[in-house]
Amino acid sequence: MKNPFKKLFWHLSPSKIDPKKDKNLLIHQTLAYGSMADIKKLFKIYSKTKIKKVFLEGKRGIYDSRAVAWLKLVFEIKHLDQNKYVKKI
Repeated sequence: MKNPFKKLFWHLSPSKIDPKKDKNLLIHQTLAYGSMADIKKLFKIYSKTKIKKVFLEGKRGIYDSRAVAWLKLVFEIKHLDQNKYVKKI
């Protein structure tokens, strides 16, 4: 796979990234650290439903509180335990 997220996955060889096998890594890393352009690319690779499902499965402590607030709006999530997602400083 051509690596459309080079700056997010600089440590991985593009040939080693598998969109099916590595979807959790790709989705969480892009939502947490990617630009809007990166997130748009993500939505071209995966459906909104799939991205929301992976996000809700959670990845403890990698998200900024502003990113979680934005994702709640994008995915129309009413109630969410932000402590499950937000970085602790």
